[in-house]
Amino acid sequence: MFNEAEYQTVWMIYLAAAVCCWLAWTQLTRWIGWWFIREPLWILMAVILFTPSRVNPMEPWQAPAFIGWLLETLLGTGGDTAALLAQLALVGSLAMVAYLGFVCLRLGWRHWRGGRTAA
Repeated sequence: MFNEAEYQTVWMIYLAAAVCCWLAWTQLTRWIGWWFIREPLWILMAVILFTPSRVNPMEPWQAPAFIGWLLETLLGTGGDTAALLAQLALVGSLAMVAYLGFVCLRLGWRHWRGGRTAA
């Protein structure tokens, strides 16, 4: 398949393209006025673009999980669709839990700052 240098080069190209896609997504969703809808959409796209998964359990090679799931679904090549989807769901749920913690901190900070300025 690839040697190590080619593998890393392909990943660097993919990561650069994924960052550009994510930044375009943030610009496309900027018009949404409600932050509690806009920011979870940003996290969902980040999970879709940046979650890696093993191509073959016996080899160390990885690929983007969403692209692997999409190819497996469209081409019907293997039985890894459930595993790839489960991995995407796990990473997505962990990202959302972390985001909810961040939201709680942000709302607490706004409440604390609002209470200080009123007193």
